[in-house]
Amino acid sequence: MSAAVNTTSPSRKFQFVGGDLCLDFTNTVGGKRGLSTREYLNSYADFVSWSRQAGLLDDSTADALLRSAARQTDESVAALRRALVLRESIYRIFAALASDELPQTSDLDHLNTELSTYLGRLRVVSSKKGFNWTWKTETDDDLEQPLGPIARSAGELLTSPHLLEHVRQCGGDRCGWLFVDATKNHSRRWCVMSECGNVAKVRRFRMKNRRARSGSSASRRKARRVKSTTSVKAGGLM
Repeated sequence: MSAAVNTTSPSRKFQFVGGDLCLDFTNTVGGKRGLSTREYLNSYADFVSWSRQAGLLDDSTADALLRSAARQTDESVAALRRALVLRESIYRIFAALASDELPQTSDLDHLNTELSTYLGRLRVVSSKKGFNWTWKTETDDDLEQPLGPIARSAGELLTSPHLLEHVRQCGGDRCGWLFVDATKNHSRRWCVMSECGNVAKVRRFRMKNRRARSGSSASRRKARRVKSTTSVKAGGLM
């Protein structure tokens, strides 16, 4: 079976710390883009697993997609590729905005292309609590169906100024994850404090200790030089 549609490998437990669906999708790459990265969506099954954990697919739909992918290996590879291209466009858009820069027109154009493809599938349906948005797909095994909600999420975040102004990028040296800073004083610096935040704290602590040891060593060397000079002078007076 192609690695792109492997349904037997254990599912990764993804982290959802971005505060918005589209940002969580960009965070399916570990490390820092441009330096060293770890791809977490290595197969179509990984994409389905992430979509299930994100709440985009129920179990029956996810299983149907996996069965369809096993029958349509080329199509599943193409669907995964399309998902990754959209992910990187969304990442570049919000990474630029987090740095107070304008996103590239080509990335916005790509997002708009995907929006035009999928927004026509939105439907309003009744529910026990009123009405909800839902997505109409041609078939239950439409391999690209998670892309519609992801593209819509990016469009909604871009058009929500009260959220967009608080999009941040993790301050970790080896992390580029994006998130919406929803803290009360908007002072969040890290994607996950227990991970990137603690790494930074440990690094600062070690640097402080090295500087302290270096300063102490320099003081001892200076003291020895002063003592040596004093001893020479004292010897010359004898």
